[in-house]
Amino acid sequence: MYHHKIACTVAVTLMFITTLVIVSSHGKNNRSIAQGTSLVTIDSPDKAYAVWNEKQAKGRTLLLFDSFPHAGGLISYNGPPSLTSKNLIEFSIFKNIIRKIYFIVPDADWEKFQYKKAIIPIREVSGSDRGLYLYNLNGIPFIATTPTALPHIEEEVLVYVNDRVFTPQQVRDALSLKNITSDITITYQQGSAR
Repeated sequence: MYHHKIACTVAVTLMFITTLVIVSSHGKNNRSIAQGTSLVTIDSPDKAYAVWNEKQAKGRTLLLFDSFPHAGGLISYNGPPSLTSKNLIEFSIFKNIIRKIYFIVPDADWEKFQYKKAIIPIREVSGSDRGLYLYNLNGIPFIATTPTALPHIEEEVLVYVNDRVFTPQQVRDALSLKNITSDITITYQQGSAR
């Protein structure tokens, strides 16, 4: 009986150590922040991936100032996943560039957004009157909020702006108000280039 208790204790300890190793390999130690600050304008959403990849961004939080839906589910692929203009977010999750998403909804659209059929709220964000955890098949935290309800985020974030939804100035104001910094900010402007 005594040997059985020792074996159980050793097994639990090994599982705990294994869990710590896995968590640390996907946590802060596996994040990569770009040197300096990059402000890039693109003319197609898939070009954002090339910028993030070139800057070696890994394990990052994305502030997505765009329209919904994004990261809503897995796209069917014939073979390995490939990047398209419609799956930037999902592909970047597959490649471990993005580990968490804040989807930013204009304050004036928040009430209307909550009733869209495409969203599946899991629960409200505690302590926020405008924050919802949304269901997505990619398995990472996906939080919808507004610029005024966005919490302060300690780490440097990736920022993606669709200029048809938010102006770059609105995004700068929102980040400044919450004291959030970004090493890579991408603005998608249809018809523009880097």
